[in-house]
Amino acid sequence: MAPYRPIYLTRSDGKLEIVSKSRKKELNAPTADQLDSKPDAKGNTDYFKELELGDAKEVDWRRKLGGMLIREIGGQDHPGSNYILAALPENYRLYERVKSGPVSEITDAYLYGHPQGRKKRYRSPGDFFPHLLWLATDDNGDPDNCSCKLCAPDDLQVFKEPDRTRPPEPVKKEQPPIKKEAIPPKSSAGATRPMVIIPSRSHSEDKGISATKPPASKPPSATLPPAIARQAGPPPSTPTQLAPAKCFEQDQDSQWSKYLFRPGELAWFNRGNAWGLSVILKRTLERELQNPSKDRARYLVQPLSNPLQQKPTKIIESEDGLRPWLAWSPPAPTHSGLANTPGLTYGTIDWKGVTEGRYGQGDAEVDGSIFAAKAVDDSLTLFHPLTNNTVTTGERTYNGIYLGGEKIWTGEPVRLRVGSGQDIMVVHSIVERLKPGSTSIASATVLLVGDIYKFSTLSLQPGVEPPDNRHLPLRLRQDMEYRNRATIPIKRTMSFWKLAQAQAKLPVTDIKGRWYESSALLPILKGADAFSQDLTRGEIGDAGQWMNARGDCNAVNNVPPKAGTRVVDRLDAFGKSIPQGTKISKGLDGPPEEQAFPKENSMPSTTVQQQHVQVQVPMPMEGVEAEGGSKKGLEGQGVSDGDIEQFMDLDRLEDGYVQNFTEAGGQF
Repeated sequence: MAPYRPIYLTRSDGKLEIVSKSRKKELNAPTADQLDSKPDAKGNTDYFKELELGDAKEVDWRRKLGGMLIREIGGQDHPGSNYILAALPENYRLYERVKSGPVSEITDAYLYGHPQGRKKRYRSPGDFFPHLLWLATDDNGDPDNCSCKLCAPDDLQVFKEPDRTRPPEPVKKEQPPIKKEAIPPKSSAGATRPMVIIPSRSHSEDKGISATKPPASKPPSATLPPAIARQAGPPPSTPTQLAPAKCFEQDQDSQWSKYLFRPGELAWFNRGNAWGLSVILKRTLERELQNPSKDRARYLVQPLSNPLQQKPTKIIESEDGLRPWLAWSPPAPTHSGLANTPGLTYGTIDWKGVTEGRYGQGDAEVDGSIFAAKAVDDSLTLFHPLTNNTVTTGERTYNGIYLGGEKIWTGEPVRLRVGSGQDIMVVHSIVERLKPGSTSIASATVLLVGDIYKFSTLSLQPGVEPPDNRHLPLRLRQDMEYRNRATIPIKRTMSFWKLAQAQAKLPVTDIKGRWYESSALLPILKGADAFSQDLTRGEIGDAGQWMNARGDCNAVNNVPPKAGTRVVDRLDAFGKSIPQGTKISKGLDGPPEEQAFPKENSMPSTTVQQQHVQVQVPMPMEGVEAEGGSKKGLEGQGVSDGDIEQFMDLDRLEDGYVQNFTEAGGQF
């Protein structure tokens, strides 16, 4: 059989979420009831399940669509070849409906993702093909030019077998959505101009187009094109060599399972019976008393608050007492006056009025930390400058960036919004590109340059091994070895990171955040017992499936995140939410005195005067209603079952925030 050549579509109109007529967000997918596979009283089942990339039926759809598409746009450059879509258009997902009873089973496939919502779905490759052809050939991206059954109802259907000698002229508009440089040249005069990329290197659907399904909890942005379409032509196949660490702290963070958190990062911390938000000031390693051969990481954190109620530092004795900022979604403000006023920021809020009760009842410390964390998430700070070529190229390069709540070095992986949702980039360069004729950083563009990798899986066969890529960071390789040791004996599969594109250039808006080792983070997020059960089943997923993305907490109406506010000094990103004079340690790159921890660790409750009655402010985050007002909303935002009960008082979550004051003090 002739080899299959992949076709990369460079445009999609797919949506993972839509806004319903009642102005509520809903997933563009089967409902929760439709996904329930439990049999009824008679033993019959009727449910939907998502088909992963590589499933036989999913591959069949892509083969048929690729074949139909190549017949329309022309494939004379590779005579005798077969064609397959490398992937369905971004944010389109294939579900199988399974109806089974005691005697027989019926399965049908449905394609979800149409921008009009989950009730608009395609039932076959033939149904979807007119829409695919429109995506691939219409320069304007005008839905009125699409003749599929969903975009053009039956009474308006005009689609017929295209005249290959005279393709339809699209309606012209002023700004086409795809740059013409990203489109391969026409194969013949008069042929339809395709918005696809067909690499010259041969692939098979088994070897070249395998990956896992994207995470359902926090999908990639619906409006961004795939990373593979960022540059014209086939993706390079040679990985970029890793540069050595340029400082001690970078070397520490490049080591597997040493430190999970970094100075200057925003993190959740355990306050005893609830969780708060903090900035990590410093860290150290100490020998475990029960296991002298093992080091234990300790951290000093500074809790966030409003400018009038700032808190002392707190020592966190183990990483179990911390969570990455992006592991949870911040709840809604506790004061109704703040929650119901759109557009408020930490710097514009009247905190004196809040503490005096003019915005309703609530916890001013909690609300201060929430608004401060959102401001930090919107910020970015470049550090450790390397080169300055502003005179010749207008560019400067840096060794690291604080992107939102996280600290990222060159030479390490980051999670991407573009691609499958599980794609990563190994960052090789952080570039600041100044606007021509300007020296202002406010108008500069920040780009991350690196190699993009896809998560791939192979069936275990004698003599078949994934490529040994020594250019991958140590953390990435050792975590994959750990995961394979668990999956190979049980699943008979082995996984690896497959190079998709070398030296890609992405704006910071395409970055979700840091990549975390599943072997290190999942035992914390899921709990040791649940993770141990996963190990015995050989089911170790990607930790990124449990994480949010930078910009999600500030997103409005599914609008893609902005680059953010440039902040010269990291401390300035936290503003007045931390005490004046706070310092973030440079660790091994700073003076020894910066590494010293305080001898005492205490966090007394803050007292607030309201109506001349002294009351105690309770721990933050306890009893606070989450944004969206439901437990399900939290679970959909990257909070694991093992963490939810610690995060909030779920028995009272849906009742909202209530504070009863007494003369002796206050309590929930």
